[in-house]
Amino acid sequence: PYRQVTIAISGTVFGYAPQQTLAIPPLGTGVPGEGRENTFSDHAFIWQTQGTMGPFRPGVGFYDYSEDTPSSVEVLIPQNPQDWNGHMWVLVHGAGRFPPLRFHPREDGKFNRYTETSESAGALMDMGFAVVWTRRDAAITDGASMAVANTVVLDDGTELGGPGKLGMGFNDNLSVIRDYTVISRNFIEQQMGKRPGKLFYRGHSAGGAMGRSFLLIRGMNTDHGGEQLFHGFYLDDSAGGRGATSYFWEAEVVDELGSFRLNPSDQDFLVFAGEQMKFMAPVVEVIHGAYAGGNTSTVPRLFERVPATYFQYKRENARINIEQGLGDQWKSYEIAGVSHSDASAEAFNYPELARDMVDIGGVAIKLEQALVDWVLNDKKPPETRVDARDVWDLDPAAGPSIQLPETACPRGIFRPYMNRPDGTAVGSSPALFIPYLTFPAPQINERQPRPAGFNDDWLEPLDRFGYLVDMTESNHRMTRPSITQAWHVRYREGKTTGILKPYESLTRDRYVACVTDVVNELYADGLLLEEARDWYIEKAMIDEIGVE
Repeated sequence: PYRQVTIAISGTVFGYAPQQTLAIPPLGTGVPGEGRENTFSDHAFIWQTQGTMGPFRPGVGFYDYSEDTPSSVEVLIPQNPQDWNGHMWVLVHGAGRFPPLRFHPREDGKFNRYTETSESAGALMDMGFAVVWTRRDAAITDGASMAVANTVVLDDGTELGGPGKLGMGFNDNLSVIRDYTVISRNFIEQQMGKRPGKLFYRGHSAGGAMGRSFLLIRGMNTDHGGEQLFHGFYLDDSAGGRGATSYFWEAEVVDELGSFRLNPSDQDFLVFAGEQMKFMAPVVEVIHGAYAGGNTSTVPRLFERVPATYFQYKRENARINIEQGLGDQWKSYEIAGVSHSDASAEAFNYPELARDMVDIGGVAIKLEQALVDWVLNDKKPPETRVDARDVWDLDPAAGPSIQLPETACPRGIFRPYMNRPDGTAVGSSPALFIPYLTFPAPQINERQPRPAGFNDDWLEPLDRFGYLVDMTESNHRMTRPSITQAWHVRYREGKTTGILKPYESLTRDRYVACVTDVVNELYADGLLLEEARDWYIEKAMIDEIGVE
């Protein structure tokens, strides 16, 4: 059993607010755009992906604990100190307002679904760690949404944020997380009778991008005494691919207060040697392969060669890491079929949808364990797995993305921006399951007369915007394919799993064999929990696949 203690925190933090700022001209325009002015950060590193040039003006940010603004940490520690393994995880959420700590039921010795809820807090507790859940006002607001509670007073006296004003989100302010971490570490030491040994950082989205900044800004990965703060980093789908391990910007001070502007440079100011490596730590980074977001600004010299989509930026980051000499320090793992959140996002309110979505918990927990072994025992984790040939060119040991049975032995596809059965819709995350048919049906397009008994639900669906989800790649709205048809096409396209050769039929045995082979290989590669492997095989044996 664990104790859960809430520590309410009010305080101040130093940072910079972009004011009347410009963004580097997008490709082909030559005209600067408008920069974002709705966050308060203690560094300029993270701005590079938006292309924001400033000026950035110094000041002090204020945050307060109240019932409406619960700035706080939730500290989870074993009731019996002898049950503690002596180490600590700090969990950092993405952009948003004080997300609560939540759990799904868990049973010992089984694969527990939806453990990605609250950044795997429950699974980490089951491993014996002290766990800290951070809550901060990290919303990204615009003119239509000014609910952020944080306020800022710039050194020139200008007041920002507050009721009716554009909010100042702390989604990129590292000092807030450093303060939260040190407060929590001191409390755990007081309660458990000894100081936590190794500290592990896990961040999702903006929290993942912050983890990159902790690693790459000299002096940030330290506590208030100058000692290393975090010893291992688990970065889950870092926001927008922000925080590349190259930095083609140069700061120009523009006033006596220390305000500065960023100018594009031909020089990469990140060189991984000497002081830059002093507080580096092992990194496990997870890329969600079906996250459909995109950026609008161009980062000088970094991302011109790839489309401005989040997952392409993250693949490019994996390549740059290796090019910069960090391939042995920083491992990347792309998981196919999952958008910014996995099945956990729907599990509380729409469990019937979550049941068929990609749940990455079996991979995530295994990679968390691998990171811990890496830090504590110097045991190397699995090799990088990314769908990027240019990554494989630099690292011959790297392999393709992680394909769980949902995508390796597919019963359908996964797409964001879909409508739920109740008429509500999802955005860029999560990716909902769209099933193939499990029976042969008349093959028509929507313009043709319907055969007797034809059900329009058999047609390929439309997304929330009315666009076709083209499951047949025909550019027509047609009868959606059956699983058998899809597996025959996969064989024709050269896939090696989820396939049927000409004249072969989909049977229960073939489906179970596909799932079994996939999960056994992932388990052997150190990429899947044994309990998850067993769960997938047991599930395949009762799925209504290949049953007359």
